[in-house]
Amino acid sequence: MPAVEITLTTEQLISAYAQLSQPERRSFLTAIFDQPTNQEMALDLLVELHETLRRKFPPGKQRLLDRLLDANAERKLSPKERQQLEQLIAEYGEGLIEKARARYVVETSRRAGKSAR
Repeated sequence: MPAVEITLTTEQLISAYAQLSQPERRSFLTAIFDQPTNQEMALDLLVELHETLRRKFPPGKQRLLDRLLDANAERKLSPKERQQLEQLIAEYGEGLIEKARARYVVETSRRAGKSAR
């Protein structure tokens, strides 16, 4: 039977990984790190995850978010500002979710690496 090559984006790989059980995750990481052809991909994934963890909300957006949050606390938001605030909160939340996923995968890979030793 011929081998089938499947290419996944980092997001797809993280999503698939997050759906595995703990034993399956260990097996998955072991399979990746034990295969020389996969090691580069795994290292690229870890580098990208670490970059995600270092990402910050842009300073200009953070200042706008802070200003809108203050105005909201004082109940002084126009409808347009309320919409801006909702969009910024959603964007900020998406960043937090990305970081949580990245942290989860990095920590799980660390634990799997320790248990494999």
